[in-house]
Amino acid sequence: MSESSGQRVVLCRKENTMVKYRWTGDEPSGMYDVDVAEELGARWEGSDLVTYDLAGFHALYEFHQGDDYMIDND
Repeated sequence: MSESSGQRVVLCRKENTMVKYRWTGDEPSGMYDVDVAEELGARWEGSDLVTYDLAGFHALYEFHQGDDYMIDND
């Protein structure tokens, strides 16, 4: 899969089973929290959580996992 900007990539899907979400494997390694994905810019389109910049999303997640990440509440 291409990681170029602008391509729609599904990160996870809502499920109607006991499992609320099913990750697709395109999400960054270690990502398991939908709220974090939304905080980093992923958006729901129907039952799909998507990003249009997979490389940028992965980079933001790596930064988020580091000690320098701080939420700006302003």
